[in-house]
Amino acid sequence: MTQTTSLPPFPDSLEDWWWNQATLKWPDYSEDKLLNAIRREIVEQSDRFNKTRSFDPNSYGSRDLSILSYGNFFFSRTWQAMAFALSEAYFLREWKAPRKGPLRILDLGSGSGASGLASLFLLRQWGLKNPMSLEAWDYSGKSLATMKNLHQSCMGLWPDSKVFTTRKDLSNDLPPPNARKFDLILLGFALNEIHQETESRSRTEWLKQVLHHLKPGGFLIMMDPAGTDSCMNLQEDSHVLTQGDSRINLHAPYFNGLPCPFFVQKSKYYSHEVRSIYPTRTVQKINSPLHLETREVKFGFSILSKAEVPALPLGPGRCRLVSPVRKRKGTISFVGIGSDGKEYRYELQRRDLKKDETKRILFLQRGDVLEIQGIVPGKDERQVRLPSPQAISLLFAPRIDVG
Repeated sequence: MTQTTSLPPFPDSLEDWWWNQATLKWPDYSEDKLLNAIRREIVEQSDRFNKTRSFDPNSYGSRDLSILSYGNFFFSRTWQAMAFALSEAYFLREWKAPRKGPLRILDLGSGSGASGLASLFLLRQWGLKNPMSLEAWDYSGKSLATMKNLHQSCMGLWPDSKVFTTRKDLSNDLPPPNARKFDLILLGFALNEIHQETESRSRTEWLKQVLHHLKPGGFLIMMDPAGTDSCMNLQEDSHVLTQGDSRINLHAPYFNGLPCPFFVQKSKYYSHEVRSIYPTRTVQKINSPLHLETREVKFGFSILSKAEVPALPLGPGRCRLVSPVRKRKGTISFVGIGSDGKEYRYELQRRDLKKDETKRILFLQRGDVLEIQGIVPGKDERQVRLPSPQAISLLFAPRIDVG
């Protein structure tokens, strides 16, 4: 059960680059004064992301302090979240790069480029040899300029790649696609910002325009913050798109093209990942008096494509973990969504478990994809009893490797 998908850590050279940009911008500041200025900005950004949900173009992405504070604190977090989503497309959902010729990526609402640059880096780490081009669209010209500067300064992380930027208000209609469509389109924590408080129909019509820019085998990867409303909207919009156009298929987070069950039935859970990440030294230094959460990233995600969805046998034998793993007096249990799109409660008796077996089960994270052997029916059709820890196999359990 210990097999995992290993992801490279956030590169030290990027951490150093962001901090150097801040010190060059304010050379007269002591380290403490610079850290305190960044901390004040981080508190405002954290409230904007998590409480007020206010994204005013006049203050967000237009000031140097805002961009450099984000880069030193939130950039690595978004990068690592995209690493989890992209690795699922690559290792589990059968996305394929072009056999020859350039690989083209579009990053919508790119900001300073965490999602797009993470993709360039990871695809090189996974051995792709294609020339790569990344197009980034965002309303903030300063953020886009920062992204290009970062790309050029750290070319060793993504050799044989190019970045093209376009300043664009994405809340309006997108331009019509041209012949040069994309292998990957990324919306990394951007959809909820671009379409704040808009109706579902407006969001889905806009996403239809996005999908016109996708190659037949390309993937649209969308991530949004793990709030109930944003995750429910993301999953509902994904389902509406597939229902309205038979050429569009839902590849993730669940299986066989089936939608998230939570927006159509009551449950205490909703579809989102909870993944362990590793804060950089700079993040830890900034966060020391703030006590913000820096060791987990929570997000909802969805993958759409015109490519066919691989078929899996229906039932509880394959599932995605959607709850915490709970250790109670006599059992260990968790909730998962089976390959038939239904919610199941999986339960394992603790009385014969060894300590290392218990530890391995508690190692599971929300979002892991499991295969269960030897299922024993429970008291009702949604309860599943596991005969032993050895009944659990990891089909996809990404973890960041910090050596």
